[in-house]
Amino acid sequence: MNKFWKINDSKTNKLIFIKDRNIYKGNPKQEELNRLNSETTNFAFLENIFSIPYSYIKKIENQKGKNEIKIFFGNDSEEELIIKDKNTKAEIFEFLKEDNLNLIYTSELPSIFKYAKTQFFALLITTGIFLWSLYLAIQIESGIEYEFAGKGRIPGISGMVLALANFGVLKIILGFLILLVIIIFALTNRLKSRSETEFLKR
Repeated sequence: MNKFWKINDSKTNKLIFIKDRNIYKGNPKQEELNRLNSETTNFAFLENIFSIPYSYIKKIENQKGKNEIKIFFGNDSEEELIIKDKNTKAEIFEFLKEDNLNLIYTSELPSIFKYAKTQFFALLITTGIFLWSLYLAIQIESGIEYEFAGKGRIPGISGMVLALANFGVLKIILGFLILLVIIIFALTNRLKSRSETEFLKR
């Protein structure tokens, strides 16, 4: 089954063409796009644009509210079909679903933790380092001295925490508050984009 879409407002894929169980995406010459219609039989120009065979595809992801369909294929490779018009995007995904009967369709709203996992881990690690360095800073300000053990060794995370502790309690708290605001801002923005996602998986 063959079908194509001309995406004039895209900078990366002005043409999306599905032919002979291959997904073609790219920016062919404008005269080639202008000649392309339902009666076209000469597809030689497709040899010069990027293609993904159906057999290479592991997963196709379509998140509502986003402007792209993500295609995961090969060894951890990923490509995006950029489609701003939501109706065209839905049509392309539906065509791929019907044309790939060996891919299993599912739809889900990702959990908050799963969707913002990176931001949650950043918050956890930052808080851990803050509490550790704050404890050492309080100890240092009370008169306890710390030093690196061994000679010629490159300090690991404990060395980094001790270096932070030497900035003092006030600076550590201020630094943590700044990082906390940045992380919370990133987390909030990430969660705002959480929406139902459709999958086609092998």
